[in-house]
Amino acid sequence: MKKQRANTAHWANQLILLTGLLFCMVSVHAQAPAPATLRAEVHKPLTAAQEAMKSNQMDQALSFTREALAVSQLTPVERAFVMRTQAAAAVRAKNWDLAIESLEFLVTSPDVPQTDKRSMLESLMNACLQKKDNTRAVKWGRQYLQDGGTNPGIRLAMIQTLSVMGEHKQVLQEVQDKMRLDAAAGQKTPEQELRLMAISYRQLKDDAGYMSTLKRLVNDYPTKAYWVEVIGRMSQQPGLSPRQELNLYRLLEQTGNMEEVDEYIEMANLAIKAGLPAEALRVLSKGFDQGVLGKGADATLHNKLRADAQKKTQEDAKGFAPLEKSAKDAVTWTAVADVYFSQQNWTAAHAAYAKALELGGSKRENELRLHAAISLFQLGQKDGARQQLANIKGDVVWADMAALWGILAR
Repeated sequence: MKKQRANTAHWANQLILLTGLLFCMVSVHAQAPAPATLRAEVHKPLTAAQEAMKSNQMDQALSFTREALAVSQLTPVERAFVMRTQAAAAVRAKNWDLAIESLEFLVTSPDVPQTDKRSMLESLMNACLQKKDNTRAVKWGRQYLQDGGTNPGIRLAMIQTLSVMGEHKQVLQEVQDKMRLDAAAGQKTPEQELRLMAISYRQLKDDAGYMSTLKRLVNDYPTKAYWVEVIGRMSQQPGLSPRQELNLYRLLEQTGNMEEVDEYIEMANLAIKAGLPAEALRVLSKGFDQGVLGKGADATLHNKLRADAQKKTQEDAKGFAPLEKSAKDAVTWTAVADVYFSQQNWTAAHAAYAKALELGGSKRENELRLHAAISLFQLGQKDGARQQLANIKGDVVWADMAALWGILAR
């Protein structure tokens, strides 16, 4: 099946750019008014540094802060105030080493109010990212969160940095912790965090965890890319029956992901194998209409397959009326319903499936209920569809398909 075919989870291998999470650096409050306890010999170079910053003369500003720091016997309050100015100037000068040194002093200083430290931690983490000091960035990101910081970009940057570092078990732990917090708050976990979780599961070769995350992505952030990935993963399960494969192709078509020649041909062949040439004919005709089939070296084969499907459809039509007239048990009514289903006659299909379910005794009850639910879905009766889907149990593949149709039927 398609996208599993050429490039499995292309989206999952593309890390979100960290540059999209960089923070504003004015948060170190370099322009705060000087406290009354600031001595003149400290205040003078500090004022000059701030004026230099206003003129965008960062090298000169840093020279003045060094002069202020050279004053003998600086008090803790004086040193903290000078370091604020130095941190702001260093960040604007992109002197990341000096910025980190200054900010680390400030966030660990008892003379800096705790309320100020959160914004400083944001700037500190950004400086660490700019310097590509990932270990430090994670350390200060965690400190920010432990101190009650609420900027969502910090957590995402930290998780992303752990992913870049290859610390995939830590990524999983961080995202799982976040998912619990989100659930308690009645919120969805952001898509980017779930994507990073999926990447880590793949790197750890945890197929079950990866599939679980894919399903969450499809549920919370449905896109064609997520749909084709989850359907493609399902198609790789061992022991998949041809009827289950056909139903996966139906899901692929429903989500707008039927695009390639092989998909149209394979779905048509599976429909013929299931005794549903009308569906094969419809799918092949769609492929021709979309300009996918009837071209290239295999154009003759495509035309022959369509002609064969058309012939079989005409032959089956002759025996269908007697079949429907003789229907008395669940097996026969299911066969009648499947024919209507293949023709996309949803009203007639639903009525026939309802009779089969009422009679009971079907050996393919999960498939029967899935098709009954799809018929209701196509008729716009989503509540009824969900009720049918809820009764599909036991077999993992049918249950997974029911869950995916349940997402569509919301």
